[in-house]
Amino acid sequence: MLLAALWATVATGTLLIGMALAYRGIVSARWTALIMAFGAGAIVSAAAYQLLLGSAIDVQGSYWIIGLGVGLGALTFYVADRWVDSLGGEKRMDMEGAQSGGSGTGILLGSLLDGLPESLVLGLSLAHNPTVSIAFVFAVAISNVPQGLGGSAGMLAAGWAKSKVTKLWLAVCALSIAAAVIGFQIGVQIPGATGAGIDAFAAGALLVMLTDSMIPDSFGHGGREAGLALVLGFAVAVAMALAPLG
Repeated sequence: MLLAALWATVATGTLLIGMALAYRGIVSARWTALIMAFGAGAIVSAAAYQLLLGSAIDVQGSYWIIGLGVGLGALTFYVADRWVDSLGGEKRMDMEGAQSGGSGTGILLGSLLDGLPESLVLGLSLAHNPTVSIAFVFAVAISNVPQGLGGSAGMLAAGWAKSKVTKLWLAVCALSIAAAVIGFQIGVQIPGATGAGIDAFAAGALLVMLTDSMIPDSFGHGGREAGLALVLGFAVAVAMALAPLG
């Protein structure tokens, strides 16, 4: 359990790195977007190689479980995201201050929603295998930097005090770590479960999140080069995932 909390801290703590960079104002919106595109590519790799491919091996031919999990994950995130939007969290990652029209609760819930799937999977995977996937942690950690950076820059532009922004990201980190611990406990309590269904569920949720927020935002502020950054992130994460197999 402590190991799950530790790795979740490493993966989600980069939100605070992004926040600190936003406070110093040393990273432009364009570079933030390019980092976001790189992170999106890494997350696509994690969903494909770490979650879906691993699930396909675990289910041993019952591939309908993967399809069902992906579909349910995508639908669940879509419905939850719509609910968060109705609470005022729609512009939680905007870099230009659109958060001024939202609510602190909605932005907190939305930011947490973006990070829950990978935290839950991280904890669950450690319950079955004490060796963490560095490629997966890398993908999550990299994707969290621009989330903390862009979201913090937007909140500051919307007039939020730094103390309020700091409290929000600390709450997101704490709850994400708690999600990893919960995932670990689920794996311990149900030792016979492979976690394939949950991995597929998380993959579906992550892919909807990427399509809905990270990819559009990265292209909107990063321009055409965002496509190159996305592919580079994907390639680096794939290399890390396949390295142990070489």
